[in-house]
Amino acid sequence: MEDARLEQVVARAKAGDPLAWEELVHATADHIYRMAVSFTRNRAEAEDLTQEVYLKIWQNLGSYVPGSSFRAWAYRVAHNLFVDHYRRTRKERQATWLDEEFLATLPGGDDPFTRTLRKQRLALAHKALQQLPEELAQLLLLRDFGDWSYEELAAEFDLPLGTVKSRLNRARRELAVAIRGLLGENPQEARV
Repeated sequence: MEDARLEQVVARAKAGDPLAWEELVHATADHIYRMAVSFTRNRAEAEDLTQEVYLKIWQNLGSYVPGSSFRAWAYRVAHNLFVDHYRRTRKERQATWLDEEFLATLPGGDDPFTRTLRKQRLALAHKALQQLPEELAQLLLLRDFGDWSYEELAAEFDLPLGTVKSRLNRARRELAVAIRGLLGENPQEARV
């Protein structure tokens, strides 16, 4: 749905039209759910969080400013809720990072060797991500696991597109250094 059409739908939803609300949910649900899965690594928890997001959006629909992108606003509401959830469940999240349900969503087939290797690599990546500054880790998670575009990241973090790209580059370099350090290799070799 185009942004201009979405503006009309938002106005109808604000006026209490239940069909308009359904259209708004339909226009954003897939992306918000994927964001939730990328943050939680658990489908059931992602479904619960997605419902919380729509409750929050409904409660705050009056604060949406016409003329701005509704999708960007909705994604920002979702992101803020997910970050709050992420911080509250930091210790629990370590256990769900390698959740079998999440692993099943990754490409690579059902080969036991491939699944074991993928699980080991994710565990290593998780430990390395914990060593990165939180903003860099969030950028990586949203881009590489959440499939966010550079433009979406720029809008979400209120950064120029070039800054997003350079920070992602920095995050990937720092992640490589952290992984090399965890593997017992010379971390400086990753900076070359």
